[in-house]
Amino acid sequence: MFKTILKQQGIRFRQFSHKAYAAFCSLHREVTIGRVAAYMTDLEMLKSGKSIAVSALLLFSGIAAVEADEGVPKDSVPLEAQQLSLQEVLVVSHKAEVNSEAYRLITQVSQAEIEALPIQTVADILQYLPGVDVRTRGANGAQADISMRGGTFDQVLVLLNGVPLSDFHTGHYALNIPVSTEMIERVEVLQGTSANLHGAFSGAINIVTKQAVSRQPSDVRLKLTAGMNGLVNPEVAASIQKDEALFNLSAEYSRAEGYYAPRPTEKEATACRNSDFQLANIYFQTRWRGLDVQAGAQWKDAGLGMGYGFGSQDQFDATRTAFASGRYEHRWGAWRLDAQAAYRANYDRYEWHRDQRLYGNFHFAQTASAALSAHYASKIGTTSFGVSVRNENMHSTNLGDTINPDGQVPNVADFPLADVRVLDLVKGGNRFHTNYYAEQTFYYAGLSASIGINGTYNTQFGHHVGGGANIGYEFKKAGTIYVNANRSLRMPTFTDLYYNAGNQLGNRNLKPEEAWLLSIGYKGNLSPTLSSREGGRFSWAVDWYYRWGKNIIDWVYVPTDTKRPFHAENQQQVNATGLELSLAYRLNEWLRCVSVDYAYTYLDLDLKEAGSRYLDYLSHKLAIHLEHGIYKGLGASWTVRFQKREGQYNNAEGEVADYQPVWLLDGSVYWQNKYLRVSADCTNMTNTRYYDYGGILQPGAWAKVSIKAKLY
Repeated sequence: MFKTILKQQGIRFRQFSHKAYAAFCSLHREVTIGRVAAYMTDLEMLKSGKSIAVSALLLFSGIAAVEADEGVPKDSVPLEAQQLSLQEVLVVSHKAEVNSEAYRLITQVSQAEIEALPIQTVADILQYLPGVDVRTRGANGAQADISMRGGTFDQVLVLLNGVPLSDFHTGHYALNIPVSTEMIERVEVLQGTSANLHGAFSGAINIVTKQAVSRQPSDVRLKLTAGMNGLVNPEVAASIQKDEALFNLSAEYSRAEGYYAPRPTEKEATACRNSDFQLANIYFQTRWRGLDVQAGAQWKDAGLGMGYGFGSQDQFDATRTAFASGRYEHRWGAWRLDAQAAYRANYDRYEWHRDQRLYGNFHFAQTASAALSAHYASKIGTTSFGVSVRNENMHSTNLGDTINPDGQVPNVADFPLADVRVLDLVKGGNRFHTNYYAEQTFYYAGLSASIGINGTYNTQFGHHVGGGANIGYEFKKAGTIYVNANRSLRMPTFTDLYYNAGNQLGNRNLKPEEAWLLSIGYKGNLSPTLSSREGGRFSWAVDWYYRWGKNIIDWVYVPTDTKRPFHAENQQQVNATGLELSLAYRLNEWLRCVSVDYAYTYLDLDLKEAGSRYLDYLSHKLAIHLEHGIYKGLGASWTVRFQKREGQYNNAEGEVADYQPVWLLDGSVYWQNKYLRVSADCTNMTNTRYYDYGGILQPGAWAKVSIKAKLY
């Protein structure tokens, strides 16, 4: 055995025992399982009567790998000889939680990759990914909109550990997630839609927190970031494991003064100074066996500059967000049951002129949901079905129908800014959703396929039925090819339906958005059998898609309409096509990663005499990333980004201007050992002047220094 290890050869284990004297444990080395197919583990667990099923398990590199015995071709080993006694082995799965990896493109960003980037928020992470468009109003994601594949910011579903957190009020608050980046284990991005992800019209983003504490009963991390423009960001995160229970806790506070623009005009300078923010997050989670409970709260105040129009340079937004969820998974023979309940509340106060109370909106939105799903593993595959319900309730000064007895709407200037109870006397609304789905998945050798149906009943918009089909084939060494077609649906937000302020008017007659998505892709990797010391690992993915969109909601501008120049309406047809390409090569500690990500999008849109407010999109997005070692614990990462946005905006002077292509350079130099990590980061190192949304000039060069200590 020792000779085998020294020769760096593969070791095949047909059975595992977790006893102290077992060969598997006496290696005194970290052992990872290369890949266990879902169909194989489901069948084996069904045969043995155990209640454990592993879906898609994909772990890279390791000292020992699952390899065929010398002289025995891997294909010649029958299924019976490959049975694994998994009941005595602890396996930690890194599968994507949002859906099966076999049928579509899922981009995963690990904690190690996040640490190497000059980021502080989830929005910062997403801006480096292909197919994701992040547009910010202010610094450090104080308010950020995310869209995917030419869609709008209302069409992306955001989840935290698989629990939906999207806001039915408006997609502007989709990223109000009270989790420190120190608590994130990985971020999963699903491009496209899925039959059992209701609300993922153009894509979904799932944030996964710490899953387990490696080798230590506790892991406590303290981090302090400080930088230009008065940036201060202390964070604390702890993960504590006691027997089968895991406790996660994180808290952070972040603030910065308004940034100053390079060579600004007078109006731009005023708007940039009004880009200060304060933010506080607190998050708690506990996992025990099949139970997962989490809760969090966020407090945020942010100056928006000209965030929602060039007529005011001192706009302001304050939000308070709280949520809690419980999830329980139980396995019973071939069955797996999953029950979930969640509550989310979001209060926001928007002011056109900061602290002057001349005009403002006040909203209090509550969402309560519950879901139950069941999965049955058989010899032909997995049968899944589920149902979920969600109640949405709004109290507002602007959105919904008048609910006070006398039918009069009080003047906004008479409202106490911090008193939410007064909203009970103004406007609001309530709507109820019921969603259901059924899906059958088939496995045969390297072939995987699924077909499903889903439906939605909404008290405001009635009943809608959709479905989808997916097929994928995994080649033994070359990778996976897949084709999928799915129908997606999105209900109008309360802002789309009811907003009425100034020159902007919602539309109560809007219809739900509908779309069919066809996607064809291929992904794979080439890597050595054993340690990376034998060579590098090359991975790639390419995905082409076409989306037929119907009744797509947009806010349009009609110059000839003096009463409502901006209003919401359904576009009869908006089709999108695009191509996404990702290439990555990882060699060793000196060349840790070099990657190229590119996304092309084209919208077939005819607005005639109207101008779109939200259907301006990134037609080209390119990110070239390099991470390398310098000396021992010293390393660096560099990212060059190019983006070209289609559409127009009103600049600080109110003039219509075209978005211009822009190149951006971000960098991070860091030193780390087992207990300490110090990094110096800088975004927009070339101090490039550019616009992402409207007339909001984005921050120039911004340098930061971070110190993180690990305590055990």
